[in-house]
Amino acid sequence: MSYACWYWFLQPKPHDQFILPYNAQSPISDKHRDFNNVDDIWQEIELIANAHDQKRSLGQELWYLVPLFANPQYLLDEYNFNLINEYHYVKEYNIPLGRTLNETDAIKLDHFTIIKNELASVIKHEQEKNGRPKS
Repeated sequence: MSYACWYWFLQPKPHDQFILPYNAQSPISDKHRDFNNVDDIWQEIELIANAHDQKRSLGQELWYLVPLFANPQYLLDEYNFNLINEYHYVKEYNIPLGRTLNETDAIKLDHFTIIKNELASVIKHEQEKNGRPKS
């Protein structure tokens, strides 16, 4: 979800540099490895998440590292983008997620928290990158 927020906000041009199966260099180990299926890509992402040092958000870390070894299209699905859109509808139109907090889907609350934090992170990053003052 973290990566999807950055991808959704910045909307990079798609590329097909890495088409399964392929061999690429790991950004963590610097060793070349075979990527035969999407699970291999997710294993590398798990290594990135475990090595993540909190200086940047996980979404930002993935934003810069995923294109070095994988085609982002393998990681993104309609579910992620639908959740981001739903987050915006809820926020923009003050639509409650449930009748009560106890009836609200806890997983959706977790996803919305990630979306909120990552979108704030990407906006801050873009402002700093473009030399605009933080607001």
